[in-house]
Amino acid sequence: MPTQLITSTLTDSTLPLIDRADGVWLWDTEGNRYLDGSSGAVVTLIGHRHPHVLAAMAAQLDRVTFTHRGAFDSAALEELATRLCALTGFAGAWFVNSGSEATEAAMQFALHYHGANGQPQRQWFLSHRLGYHGNTLGGLSLSGHVRRHAVRDLAHVFNTLSTPYAYRDAGSLSEDEYAQRLLAEARAQFELHREDLAGVVVEPVGGATLGTTVPPRGYLRGLQELCREYGGLFITDEVMTGLGRTGRPLAADHWGVTPDLVAVGKGLGAGYFPIAATLASTHVLSTIRDAGGTVSGGHTYAGNPLAAATGLAVLEVIEDEDVIGRGRRASEVLEQGLRRLAARHAVVGDVRGLGMMWSLELVDGPGARAFSGPQGQLSRELFAAAMDEGLVCYPTTGGVNDAVTIAPPLTITDEEIEMLVNSLDRALTRTALARTTRGAGR
Repeated sequence: MPTQLITSTLTDSTLPLIDRADGVWLWDTEGNRYLDGSSGAVVTLIGHRHPHVLAAMAAQLDRVTFTHRGAFDSAALEELATRLCALTGFAGAWFVNSGSEATEAAMQFALHYHGANGQPQRQWFLSHRLGYHGNTLGGLSLSGHVRRHAVRDLAHVFNTLSTPYAYRDAGSLSEDEYAQRLLAEARAQFELHREDLAGVVVEPVGGATLGTTVPPRGYLRGLQELCREYGGLFITDEVMTGLGRTGRPLAADHWGVTPDLVAVGKGLGAGYFPIAATLASTHVLSTIRDAGGTVSGGHTYAGNPLAAATGLAVLEVIEDEDVIGRGRRASEVLEQGLRRLAARHAVVGDVRGLGMMWSLELVDGPGARAFSGPQGQLSRELFAAAMDEGLVCYPTTGGVNDAVTIAPPLTITDEEIEMLVNSLDRALTRTALARTTRGAGR
């Protein structure tokens, strides 16, 4: 058997070979241009080849790229922690390499906290039935995602909370009634784990599994109040939504909620270099510090000087260029364009999102609430049609619905948004036409 690059499909299918990128644009080696309509996997927050970030990386490359944090600290890492905590309002930042690691670290911080608090029996977590928190064992234990099947019974069954998914689940309930129903169902789970609950881990806005599901007002605050009542920590996974993607530094800010621990990633490195972090509140840090101040764990590359310099430069761009404000203003243009498409295309059942993170859920047609074919087929067809039209979008991967996420860099211009919408319009037309043609062929 010849040597083979292992991909997620292990098939003979080929992808375009990437050549270069600039701003919101990508070019393959054949010269085809694509608009990065999903920031990769909701990563490239400030676009490609930003000169300030490239200059900061080049300067760091010329000095030192790696030291282990058990031996050295760096000025870039200290400044990055200061800026990140100032932006988000947290007391401390623990740096890792990826969002999965940040979620795992948040879980470990919760265990440290309860041990320091004299309650080491608190080792159970709760999370939504349908969510995604990373590809590690801890992350998959929290996730209700098709990837969970790969580890079978090695994963804990943490994902028992009802998922906020109003499009499929709310029915005739008002927003407030739906939130109260979800919280009543959550209370039953909290009661089961009254003695051993360590924390609750949720995405404030759903990501890869369902496609940008926004919770009803009052839900996150109610969940946090349940955590306080039952002694668990409230932990949010903002790997996808953090650092301005939804129009605020953290998505939880939209509902006035301050978690005990937060996982951030993706946008922190913004596609320039791997870096992520777990943010900790004052009371979590002080409890651990008062009990001796030891935090176990860590990763070899975590907080290395090159990653730190890159993350710091990204934050400088976010602050100096008002990237969050720019994204908030651009999101209004994007939302209007996507809602116009939904009115034109019967295959679009729902448009939902927040800030610069939106999804279209695809259905059989008018009146339908789902796609009746093999799960993922329709979203993959739209993805392929969009690529042919020079647009990259992000299909849901959870095995639950057919949706595509549209989440371009926050630096996109209004003119580029119009180009995005026009390309998606053509891709939706092609997808619907292909389905009609197949149906006629039968």
